[in-house]
Amino acid sequence: MDTATAPASASATTTPDLIAAERAVRDYMAAIGLDVDHPTLLDTPRRVAQAGLDLYSGLDGDPGKALGGGEPIEGVYPGPVSVRDVPYSSMCEHHLLPFKGVISVAYLPDRMLAGIGDFDAMIRVLAARPQMQERLADEIAETVSETLGAKGVLVHLTAEHACMWARGERTVGAEAQSLASRGVYDGGAERAEARILIGL
Repeated sequence: MDTATAPASASATTTPDLIAAERAVRDYMAAIGLDVDHPTLLDTPRRVAQAGLDLYSGLDGDPGKALGGGEPIEGVYPGPVSVRDVPYSSMCEHHLLPFKGVISVAYLPDRMLAGIGDFDAMIRVLAARPQMQERLADEIAETVSETLGAKGVLVHLTAEHACMWARGERTVGAEAQSLASRGVYDGGAERAEARILIGL
């Protein structure tokens, strides 16, 4: 991963302070004109602060460890492997609004394989951070390449952004897609094969 494109928040540097977070949420709500003393909004700052612990829990996570390092290949050498349509959700760092979709990964193993549940765990760590969809795809490709030593990795990510359908022009149903690759899947016939595996 190009560290120059990594967010400053790629790792947590301080212990979460829920009291300060709750106070900040209340101040924000008041600043944009909400009646923070209204009975239906009294508990909102606390709820938002608590939700943040889950939404950004990946800041302290290790995606390589979540992937598990893989299992050694034994017996017949496998061909390309794909894991398709793993659902995810994340928070866009531009507006702190959610985006969601599915992620598909194709990789050409060298010596290690990982299970479907391992991919899900790795994606959950990387998605539970302030993110950009392009960076998320790239971080997944890098983690699979480095952790499993894969000869090639291709990641396809779809995203529906709340900043598109919940604000502004409120464009409902628009979907953005991203691709990231490593190794032999950077181009050529191998990449075409990987695209077939993930349904592109």
